[in-house]
Amino acid sequence: MARRPINRPPAASRRRVRDNFTPSSGWPHIEAFVESGGNISIGRVAPIECAAVAADDHGMLAALVRRNDETFASLMQRLDDAVDKAMNHDAFTDEINVR
Repeated sequence: MARRPINRPPAASRRRVRDNFTPSSGWPHIEAFVESGGNISIGRVAPIECAAVAADDHGMLAALVRRNDETFASLMQRLDDAVDKAMNHDAFTDEINVR
């Protein structure tokens, strides 16, 4: 028996940044993500010494583990790149829950 299509409302977009938004930092994707209601957390996630996580009401977009000798600025740039990939290309990054 064939299944009948289910009418569902379109999925909510992750991009709800106001029209006149202009980034004021070197991490424009993180800034736009936070402006649209997302949040980031940076710090210890036991047993990981330092991680950077970006999430919103839909779920986690990126979870990065700070590399040995990686600067904070480099970690933030990697997070900005990962948020861009998630928001604009539906490519999510998870370095914490690797199998």
